[in-house]
Amino acid sequence: MSKLYIERSIPLTDFEISRADGRTVTAYAATFDHPYPVADQHGDYDEEIQRTAFNRELGRGFAHVSVMFHHGMTAFGTPSSGDNSRPVGTPIEIKPDGRGLLTVTRYAKTPLGDEMLELIRSEALRFQSFRGPIYDKPVVRRGSNGRNLIVRTALGLTEYGPTMFPVNYGAEILALRATALADSIAAMPEEAREQLARLIISPTPQDTPHLDAQEPAQATPLDAGTGPGQEAPLDATALELAELELAIRRRRQS
Repeated sequence: MSKLYIERSIPLTDFEISRADGRTVTAYAATFDHPYPVADQHGDYDEEIQRTAFNRELGRGFAHVSVMFHHGMTAFGTPSSGDNSRPVGTPIEIKPDGRGLLTVTRYAKTPLGDEMLELIRSEALRFQSFRGPIYDKPVVRRGSNGRNLIVRTALGLTEYGPTMFPVNYGAEILALRATALADSIAAMPEEAREQLARLIISPTPQDTPHLDAQEPAQATPLDAGTGPGQEAPLDATALELAELELAIRRRRQS
């Protein structure tokens, strides 16, 4: 079974840069008990992170957690082979409090670390984001606004750091996943690719990925994606297709 990962961002507000060394930044990577809108492969819904969601992960410390700029990606959401793929700092403390997941980070004395500090000071970088696996089966409730509310009760933490864009809004889905989607499309069965082609044939966004015509290695059911409250998908290709379909539909509506 493919492990599902979550990437979420919050505004980089109320941050503090230590006066002692000028390189230690205190800021939140997530907020608790505060619903926010999400549009991803599971649909369009609200999400809330419980205060205890990271207890399991932090129970084993945080030596395994990296501090990365923009998740080690380029501005276009593709893997970076340059400085962005290197850590920008070291976690000094990560702990949940009454507001959210508080991080204390010492930024490295490197050109990239210096750049990150200057961008944070000048408020050019306005978000901090975390990434980690989803350990829990989603708890689905009906929110006061009538939308589905997914409550995250157990999350992992592999890395966090400053980011250029918030990733919990649907507008970034296609760009952030472009490379992985291209690989998935190439591995799709013929029937799945034909169905995707029918979806995007008209009107077609100019930057829609080209559909590879080569034969796939193995069959993958198209309808294996999930929705809020359902079991996690058993196949990553179907998950990518569902995400692509959502992104295309949203671009048509914009």
